Amino acid sequence: MLYGRRGAGGLHSVSVNVEPGQYLAGWRPEAGQLFVPALSDSRVGDRVAVRIGIYGQAIRATLYGKVAMVRRMGRPALPPGVDLALDRASLPAAGFLATAARGEPVSFQERAPRFPCDLPLRVEHGGGAFDTSALNVSDGGCAVRWPGQLPLVGDLVLLRLGRGVFAPAARAVVCWNQPGGAVERTAGLRLVLEGRAGRAWRGVVAGVARAGRRPA
Repeated sequence: MLYGRRGAGGLHSVSVNVEPGQYLAGWRPEAGQLFVPALSDSRVGDRVAVRIGIYGQAIRATLYGKVAMVRRMGRPALPPGVDLALDRASLPAAGFLATAARGEPVSFQERAPRFPCDLPLRVEHGGGAFDTSALNVSDGGCAVRWPGQLPLVGDLVLLRLGRGVFAPAARAVVCWNQPGGAVERTAGLRLVLEGRAGRAWRGVVAGVARAGRRPA
């Protein structure tokens, strides 16, 4: 089962559930590559964010990488899909998924600290844009206030880190959403930290930390 979309900056986003044996057959830890039975219409070099679940296991993880090979035609034993060369930061999560697929206990590392803040941001999503603020930030993402209809998990957005047309823009994937009610509507974003935008985001997090915010 899978669904996917293509959005901000040409980044593909797809969610897929696979059988344990299928995941293990496609995972090559020595090469840092994973076969994903999806995105057969993509091209070598495309950026991908894939949310993977293992049937029979509660664990899910979002992995990032580039398409290294495309198999457009297939058969039951070799379905269409892509080989992903995973980003270094995604390798531990891919290993966790392999451990779960083998039926072994999974020990999660402590998450990166979240620093509470009220950081102004401009978000572009679904052809529109709005000003909002982050409730907390971490090295890999943030939680933002979200006016109006919440985005779907897996949606792609752009975060403008500053004002003006030359402000760096970081691509991000929606990892969770929180509906309204007693708690204001919020969405959790995992950033794709590359180049100038990656440096700018790390500077933002460092600035919040220097301001004396205690991590959550």
